[in-house]
Amino acid sequence: QLNDPNLTPIKGDVFKFVQSCRQQFDLIFADPPYDLPRLETLPQEVLSRGLLKPGGIFVLEHSKNNDFSTHPLFDQHRSYGSVNFSLFRAPI
Repeated sequence: QLNDPNLTPIKGDVFKFVQSCRQQFDLIFADPPYDLPRLETLPQEVLSRGLLKPGGIFVLEHSKNNDFSTHPLFDQHRSYGSVNFSLFRAPI
């Protein structure tokens, strides 16, 4: 249990949350199952709905089989063993 008022952990269906959320965040970290249907659409779902504050960062954990480098807001890719992260940055 987190008691930090600056953190908002969410556990649930990411696609339902994204559709109903009206907040903005500095950082969004998503660790969906690697075989999540529509995982490749997740960056666009998050970034097109204004969920990030200007300059905010979206971090998506995914398998090596995913490549998000062509997304317009893609910032960088990092890998640590078999774990891959793509980072996206909202415009300032």
